Amino acid sequence: MAKRLTAMGSERYRNGFNVTVHPDLVDVPRRWRQPRVVFVNSMSDLFHDDIPLAYIQRVFATMRDCAHHTFQVLTKRSERLAELAPHLPWPSNVGWVSASKMHAYCIGWDICSRCLPTCAFLSLEPLIGPLDALPLKGIHWVIVGGESGPKARPMRKEWVTAILRQCRNARVPFFFKQWVAYARI
Repeated sequence: MAKRLTAMGSERYRNGFNVTVHPDLVDVPRRWRQPRVVFVNSMSDLFHDDIPLAYIQRVFATMRDCAHHTFQVLTKRSERLAELAPHLPWPSNVGWVSASKMHAYCIGWDICSRCLPTCAFLSLEPLIGPLDALPLKGIHWVIVGGESGPKARPMRKEWVTAILRQCRNARVPFFFKQWVAYARI
């Protein structure tokens, strides 16, 4: 996606997937009057080591001050989230997802669950292996999806159905996003 947007001349993707902050966008939700669901970083990670704490605090201040919106924050860096959590406001309109590396998922979730928000959801994508015994306590919904792109790895039906079964048993809503998708760029 970053390659496509770069090729289209999108200034925001001039660095591809290198860490790039956009301070000019942090306050945009303050201008929106109608409530919105905002996916803060669908193609990035707010808790990347190269993102300064001051920048993350500014993002959280905007989320706190815009209580009429619902914000979703994606991270696969549960250790940094846990480290910075005491320095951040955790308003009830902020939900986050952590899917850590799939093979270390449960370890990552154990760290993240210490700062559980009002709405926590898991994005288990790309699903590249089985995930048994998911810790679903406190989780409000689960998203499962296959990898996309020209070198996408296969996803097995039994991995998906095992997660679906766990979600049903725990009464956690389950959303299936996609099987493996091969993009042509």
